[in-house]
Amino acid sequence: IDVLGLTTVLVGQSEAAVVLDPANRIFVIRNSGFAAYGAEGRFKVIEIVDTLNLGDDHAHYEERPKGKGPILGWKRDVSIQVQGAKITVATFFLVPANNVLILQRGNELLLLSAGQHVITNANTSFRGFYSLGERQTTFRTQPAYTVEGVPVVLNVNLRYRIANPILLTANYNDPFQALSNPAQSSVNSVVSRLSYQQFMRASKVGGDVPDHVEPWLDAFKASCLEELRMQAEGYGIVVESFDVLDRELEGALGKDLERQSEQVLRNQVQATQIELQNHIATETQRGKLEIAKVEAEQRKTESDAKYYEVVKAAEALAESSELKTQQDVKNIVALAEAKRQEVEVVGKAYATVPEGHAQIMQLSVFEVEKRKALPEKTIYFAGDRTEGNLVAAGLETAAGWALGQEMRSGKK
Repeated sequence: IDVLGLTTVLVGQSEAAVVLDPANRIFVIRNSGFAAYGAEGRFKVIEIVDTLNLGDDHAHYEERPKGKGPILGWKRDVSIQVQGAKITVATFFLVPANNVLILQRGNELLLLSAGQHVITNANTSFRGFYSLGERQTTFRTQPAYTVEGVPVVLNVNLRYRIANPILLTANYNDPFQALSNPAQSSVNSVVSRLSYQQFMRASKVGGDVPDHVEPWLDAFKASCLEELRMQAEGYGIVVESFDVLDRELEGALGKDLERQSEQVLRNQVQATQIELQNHIATETQRGKLEIAKVEAEQRKTESDAKYYEVVKAAEALAESSELKTQQDVKNIVALAEAKRQEVEVVGKAYATVPEGHAQIMQLSVFEVEKRKALPEKTIYFAGDRTEGNLVAAGLETAAGWALGQEMRSGKK
């Protein structure tokens, strides 16, 4: 509100009001408000600024050889018109995390950390925003000349971080400006000691390159990195890595040499492929030979196993036959011994039989046979015999039996 010399203003938590007093002095009201009455002249609110959103038009980007990089910070100027001229009376800054702001007051450089800042002192000027994190940039070097005088252009990638922003700002306004000259100087120093043929061993790094290229690349990068680090330290920059992405020979002589070297490289690759194929074929034949040896050894092992199996079977059969023969001999001996014992027992039994008993038993057998020979319905009476006349009765019986047989024969 600005009426009849009375000026009042109220700003929010993230806002700021730029005010011009009757004595043409500038002051900023933040996160609050004020009311003032000008007895002579008046207070004038020039602009109200949102300190958390200064606008995309006021963003500052990291400068790179191939375009813009990420945002480093925001800077917004508040100006007034004085006799047709535009004069900046206040400058607001918004610095992201891990970034810094460098200001200059006279010959002194000031470093402000991340956050919201505003300056109204005309003796303080803006120098730049810087990121303290690791950065990288890719660029093409200027032609560097080999021992033969062939110009070589390299496409390199640098990774670096700013260790001392004030030291960098004292010499350069941009880290790439500080690195480009030392990088070119390092490349010139190393290339001038090498032959152009060493640059033709591989057209690109990180692709299909022969093994003998890697030592040269490592040595080249190590030499350039060492020299570049020494020069960059004087500008407050720490170089993390220096990588060669590809190379190119400049000029007609360079193009011709490049074609010749590429043909040599293709011949080397072809020779390597042929050698590899021959090696694979040789190893394949060796493998087949080893397989044949193993199969022959396996067959030999199987034959030996069958031979030992037959020998063991024959030995087992012979041993079984021998055991059977021995058992048969033992059985025959045992049987003979049993027969002998039987004969002895029978002999002894016969020796113990009473005299005449055998004749009686024989006659009894004859009597049984005689009865069997008679017809079924024959009534036979043998009479009573005393034991003393058994022999005579047996003889008579035998005679009668014989007579009966003769009579039967006559009837027939």
